[in-house]
This record gives sequence, structure tokens and C-alpha cells, in this order.
Amino acid sequence: MENTKLDVRVYPIDEPKGNTKAFASVSINDMVAIRGVRVVEDKKGLFVTMPQSFDKKTEKYHDIAFPLSGDLRKEINKTVLDEHSRVSVLPPEQRGYENPEPTTSDVTNMENIKLDIRVYPLENQQGNTKAFATMSIDDLVAIRGIRVVEGADGLFVAMSQSQDRYLKYHDVAFPLTADLRKEISAGVLEKYNGEKSAERKPTLGSKLTEGKQKAAEHSTTQKPAAKSRAGVLE
Repeated sequence: MENTKLDVRVYPIDEPKGNTKAFASVSINDMVAIRGVRVVEDKKGLFVTMPQSFDKKTEKYHDIAFPLSGDLRKEINKTVLDEHSRVSVLPPEQRGYENPEPTTSDVTNMENIKLDIRVYPLENQQGNTKAFATMSIDDLVAIRGIRVVEGADGLFVAMSQSQDRYLKYHDVAFPLTADLRKEISAGVLEKYNGEKSAERKPTLGSKLTEGKQKAAEHSTTQKPAAKSRAGVLE
């Protein structure tokens, strides 16, 4: 993990009403930021959880964004807990809340960034969301819950979002540069259009089925041949 750069900001909750003691944001290699990381306390002490969403079908929570290696997860956990220990003892006015979240200029060389994108079109669409997507960046971090949305000007890509107590939506995990955001959007839409084209393209099995159906229809519409009467002269 020597080549991985982490920028962590921790925001303690001064009067917690539950087991969540702080929230944190983490940026990785000046490429992607993850919000909604939590510092949680249980009987064994403090630990770190990645941002999660609740799946109504399985009634389970799933990480929205998470590191892909155990070593990176351990490094994020340690860095978040160390930063929490540092800022939690400071008065609120000295915690640097006025500082912006991690940002960087568009200096990332896109040729050196590996994106692995998977798109899953919705079969029963009930709104403007046409598909969901998952993505990994440089084999470091995975992001779920990316959406392909149809708007007034056509399709666009929305990063994973969560709703706060004021009912406003915020991106949970997002690229830190405009170039990377464009690359992700283009890649997701390209995959989506490819999936839709594959759905429309007839497969070998569908062609065989269609051929059998046409053959059956043809045989039922043919007039039966006249039967000859052996030994009988007309």
C-alpha cells in the first residue's frame, strides 16, 4: 500500500444518539472520493464501516463503495481511526470544518487508469432509471449503485447517491476530476448501449425457434395432395 495515497477527513458527532460516533470522507490517489464512511462503536470498541444501502428484497445492507483488497481496507480503517482520535479531542472551532472536501485539478493521465464497468439494464422500468452499473477503478475500489437515467436531453450517468435527513441527495462515491467523470460516463453509456443492442440482436436459438415455427405454419397451410386409387382407371 506504499503507492496508495489517502486523504481522510473525519467529522465527529459531539452528541451521538446511536453507535455512530463520526462520519468521514476518503479520497484515494486523487481519483475518487467516498463519503458516508462511519466510525462506529460497539462492545469491542471503535471500527469503520463503508457507506451502505439497504436492499429491500434481501433485507440486508450492502456496501456502496469499498476497497477491493484487504490491505487497502485495513489502511483506510487505520487512517480513519487515527484521524478520529486526533480531531475528536479538539474543540469544534478547531476541527477545520471550513475546509473543503478533497479536490484536485485535472492532472490525472486517463491512459493509466483502468476501469472495469458492468451494466445491468432494468427489465421492468417504472421510472427514468434505465439501468444500474457497478465499476472498479484501478483494481483499488469498487462502486455500486451507479445509474443510467433518461432525462429531458437524453441518457446520462448518475453516481451512487444517498439521502440525508433534510431529504436531499448527495453523491456517495464520485470521481475527483472532470476528465475521469467524462470517461466513466462514456464507458457506462457505451456498455449500456451494447447491452441493449445485444437484447435486440436475434440469437442462434431464437433463429432456430423462429425457423421451426415458420416451417410448422407452412406445413399447415399446404393443401393435401390428391390420393391415387391403385388399380382404378379414371
